[in-house]
Amino acid sequence: MRPVDISRYTDNQVTYRPYGAAKEDLIQALGPFCSFCEREGFSSALDVEHIENKNQNPGKENDWDNFLLGCKNCNPIKGTKSVTGVLLPHQDNTFAAFLFLESGLIAVNPAIDHKQKTKAEKLIDLVGLDRRPGHNRYSTKDKRWEERMKAWTLANRYLDKFSAGHCDIEIIKDLALSVGFWSVWMTVFDDQPEIKMMLVNVFQGTRIEYFM
Repeated sequence: MRPVDISRYTDNQVTYRPYGAAKEDLIQALGPFCSFCEREGFSSALDVEHIENKNQNPGKENDWDNFLLGCKNCNPIKGTKSVTGVLLPHQDNTFAAFLFLESGLIAVNPAIDHKQKTKAEKLIDLVGLDRRPGHNRYSTKDKRWEERMKAWTLANRYLDKFSAGHCDIEIIKDLALSVGFWSVWMTVFDDQPEIKMMLVNVFQGTRIEYFM
């Protein structure tokens, strides 16, 4: 999961009333991507996501520092759940915490310590990132797993083309930005440091210091 740094954007307001007015600034700050599953979406497909639930924390309902972007699956699945003891993309290195697999699945990285594993597992459950056919809470309206698998297939196809000299870095950039799933592209191009740094830099709001 892409770790993000919302403070890199400086044209925001401190508060937004109504909070939905923050959406366009959030897209400018973080790109048109869900902050959890990383899928790309038009403005209408993304919601202002309250990190801490607005009903349980009414004083933070309109605060920029309590906002991320959530898609139409991640946002309602998260709902009113507590984020206590959960890894979160705006405050943790969530890329190091997970493995993105060819099957479209996400797994907790076994290399992290036990405390971090517990927090990572809670993040998966928070927004249902492990939901796919066969999962007891899977819905056919939830296309995140399928879209992630398609992004993996596309990234691998263009890794082969890039390695053979049949496409350049600009094509990889355009494709990655158009389909989202930043972590998939970072994983597939793991042996291509030039591509990885490009991805870190062109996806707005990525927390750069984790990759320097």
